[in-house]
Amino acid sequence: MMTLRRYTANDAQQWDAFVEGSRNGTFLFLRPYMDYHSDRFADHSLLFFDEKVTLLALLPANEVTEDDGTRRLFSHQGLTYGGLVLSPHATAATVLQMFGSLLEYARAEKFASIHYKAMPSIYHQCPSEDDEYAIWRTGGVLDQCLISTTIPLMPFCKVEVERRRRRGVTRAQEAGLTIQANAPLQDFWPIMVSNLRSRYDVAPVHTLDEMQLLQQRLPANIRCFIIRDRQGEPLAGAVVYICNRRTVHVQYGHATPEGKQLGALDLLYLSLIDMYRSEGYEFFDFGNSNEQHGLYLNENLIAQKEGFGGRGIAYKTYIFNII
Repeated sequence: MMTLRRYTANDAQQWDAFVEGSRNGTFLFLRPYMDYHSDRFADHSLLFFDEKVTLLALLPANEVTEDDGTRRLFSHQGLTYGGLVLSPHATAATVLQMFGSLLEYARAEKFASIHYKAMPSIYHQCPSEDDEYAIWRTGGVLDQCLISTTIPLMPFCKVEVERRRRRGVTRAQEAGLTIQANAPLQDFWPIMVSNLRSRYDVAPVHTLDEMQLLQQRLPANIRCFIIRDRQGEPLAGAVVYICNRRTVHVQYGHATPEGKQLGALDLLYLSLIDMYRSEGYEFFDFGNSNEQHGLYLNENLIAQKEGFGGRGIAYKTYIFNII
């Protein structure tokens, strides 16, 4: 019999140890990352135990109460991806039981719906799509699909890089642009804020203070790289997440108008791709190019990412209507 209970702060050490030993966890599920925005989300994460009270799974989650009192349970809305974080000992039959128990729990707690954000396979450390089968078996319906662009770094995967990206690298090198690793976030942030405001009229998901806090907490997982000109002025940069032993994710990447003209991002991205390939990583993920919950595809943005050799990975969200 599967049982589950709600996470409390007293579970933090057990939670983090489980994530580290799981078959599909990344550092985004560690409490030092999840809890930085605890003031914005009402945490309702869950722990799943078997009949021997052995912890077999976690579900990072939050709840939302609407104006009319309707309660909904979400795979944590502060995270790019979510879903069950699974023990190496969790089997397909066990995961199916987990979904049955999750639906029973949601009914007992009077949640109107569950919004389950599945984890893309590039973040699994070994095959972990048991939840996709269980979702189908228990009546989950696809509610949203985003398309991310991912570059395979394995030597047997042939990656075609567009000539204009390589020409951009040549242009950047001829202009004397250089890459600074472990650069200060405050040198990159104004470039990103200006770009997002002028192009999309939005702000970054994280404030500078939040990202600095996260980097202090998880320095091995969050790195900033900056492209500088001969005078040392920043022209472009990227915040890179080292998610686990397999996958690197570009959380943010932007350039100034001059940096774009000089091919600064071409130099930065192709250099990072080569570096992480040499270090044995398998995937370099650029993130999605969607708006309007996936209904709009920014074709210019995704074409830029595909120009580095990336192709599509789906980020799926399913819904279970309980009431």
